[in-house]
Amino acid sequence: MTRRLSLLCLLGAVTVTSCVGPTTSGPNGEMGNGTTQPVVSFPPHVARLVERLDIPPEQLAWVPPRLWDDIRVDPSEVQTEAESGGYFEHRAAWARWLASCYTAAGYPAVADPPGSGHVRYRGANAAEFATSPAKQRCDAESLLRFPPGSLPSNREEWRAVYRRKLDTAACLEAEGHDVPEAPSLEAFIDSGGEWDPYLGVEDVPYEEWNRLLATCPQP
Repeated sequence: MTRRLSLLCLLGAVTVTSCVGPTTSGPNGEMGNGTTQPVVSFPPHVARLVERLDIPPEQLAWVPPRLWDDIRVDPSEVQTEAESGGYFEHRAAWARWLASCYTAAGYPAVADPPGSGHVRYRGANAAEFATSPAKQRCDAESLLRFPPGSLPSNREEWRAVYRRKLDTAACLEAEGHDVPEAPSLEAFIDSGGEWDPYLGVEDVPYEEWNRLLATCPQP
């Protein structure tokens, strides 16, 4: 069975959120501990797209139901991982679109560094942005426009992700934070990429968290 790329594997790259780890289903880590997934329902126009794109419904359980009424994505506007050209290209295309959506909503953001799968918010009111309905709408719509694809499809892609995580771990250690011990490459692949250097970062103030994400980007 093909393993799906978690929603957080994408949303965790936005530098105003504290969501880390590829195994949870919502922006605050809900349902990441093996608890029962809730039944998720969508309005018809969203349900058809979710089914067509084969997105696990629980990955969108965090979206407030009222937001779906404002989200309209035509199937012709959807860009799959295959259409993007690969795993990293898909993340980069998602980041460009998400940054433009935030900016259009009045919250300036950029894909940073350019061509990466990371989005950096550049406004002054970061606390307001982090909880705004506009951010939630952009986040949800981005998952329909750029549906999460499969995990890296070959050993070289896995090796690239692994190396980036090792770089992040070294960066966090240089910043004085404890980092979970890195698994071997084989163990990392077998786990579906679950090792996350940021899992050792605790009790960090909001401003410091954003600084760390900018200094030591999540892969």
